[in-house]
Amino acid sequence: MEHLKKNLVLALGLGVAVYLLLAVVSGLDNLRDAFAGFRWSLLPVIFGLVAFSYVVRFVRWSYYLRVLEVTVPLRMNVAIFAAGLSMTISPAKLGEVLKSVFIRQVNGAPMARTAPAVVAERLTDGTGMILWGFVGALAFSFGPESLLLFLALTTAGIVVLRSKHLSLLAERTLLKLPLLHRLAPHLGDFHGASNELLATRPLIVGTAISFCSWGIELLAVHLCVVGMGTETPFLVVVFIFVVSSLGGALTMLPGGIGAAEAGMAGMFDTVAGLSAGTSVALTFVIRLATLWFATLIGIVGLLLVRRMIGKPADVASAGGKAEARPGTNPKP
Repeated sequence: MEHLKKNLVLALGLGVAVYLLLAVVSGLDNLRDAFAGFRWSLLPVIFGLVAFSYVVRFVRWSYYLRVLEVTVPLRMNVAIFAAGLSMTISPAKLGEVLKSVFIRQVNGAPMARTAPAVVAERLTDGTGMILWGFVGALAFSFGPESLLLFLALTTAGIVVLRSKHLSLLAERTLLKLPLLHRLAPHLGDFHGASNELLATRPLIVGTAISFCSWGIELLAVHLCVVGMGTETPFLVVVFIFVVSSLGGALTMLPGGIGAAEAGMAGMFDTVAGLSAGTSVALTFVIRLATLWFATLIGIVGLLLVRRMIGKPADVASAGGKAEARPGTNPKP
């Protein structure tokens, strides 16, 4: 919980600095006028669509646990999934491995077995979003070069996680490091689970679910544009949101804060032809709906999980124990 507080404070501080800078650059009067024209009555619908997109993502999370033969009661699983959203502000959202810590507390499933589900979520988030990006790029003849780079990086990640040779190489490397050698015995479990989740069928299913969930969230993003009173086509909005979000993720900044906002505001200005004030105001509303609202859901989920099972165990100690208690059926 203390680590989460530090992440949240860091993200809030960074966010305030970035938003103040963008506000000054765009002109405070222009920004005020843009916000004054926004249809705030659309905000509940926007939040509702974003929340529904996470319901769809929960289906993917449940599917991954089923592939791994890890059983968690539905009510508890929903709370754990929601709690993971508290780490939306972590670099590339990889802090959602917190879900693995909670699952171990519930049924003893080793983190080395369930953490690959979080990694698979991030990879299929990437493949699903990249597909939407290509749709936007091809529809309006935008350059797809940046998307090809993101696709290459995602593909490389999948290849590395599925490669037995690279897994053994990592194990030999860890054995030589004084502080990390305790992780080496669990790389086999991690690699085995990764292979199961990134096999052809789970990868296709995960990507399809991701594509649907991102489609719902992109509808929410487009409603932000509609609420601002602009007529930017849906697929242009798709391209701008995808490229700026993926660029923010690559920086490994908390929540991509700074890079994502700068990219989004800049592209709404240059690609969509919106004014500076409207571009920045629109960026603020979109990030409120897609970043900060998700973080708020996560904090509520975290409080629920803490009431159900208590504080999360230390990640290092949890990862160092591989014995599974009843409730899991890990494959050999």
